[in-house]
Amino acid sequence: MNESLNNPLGMQAALLAALARFAETHQALPGAYITTSDITPGETHVLLDSPSDLEAWRQALHTDPADVLITERGDETKLSFTAPLGRISLRVYTVFTPAALVVSA
Repeated sequence: MNESLNNPLGMQAALLAALARFAETHQALPGAYITTSDITPGETHVLLDSPSDLEAWRQALHTDPADVLITERGDETKLSFTAPLGRISLRVYTVFTPAALVVSA
């Protein structure tokens, strides 16, 4: 493996600290699957379980509803938005099957 592509964990320190502060001040928010990468230490991906969870995060991050993108692929719909958290960027999303499709199946 090419060692020059691996950044030390310390490169992610600002991101991890920002996430910890956010979690401490928004303890009631729905839990999330959060991923980070040493390749992009200034951004993180936040996967949520449902549209209502995404809405709670959108409100907490003060993101305008018009900034939520809707993408449809097959029977699934993806809602996503990007929000700043200090100097980092959160890419927040959820993927779900709309209720009308679930009822008709």
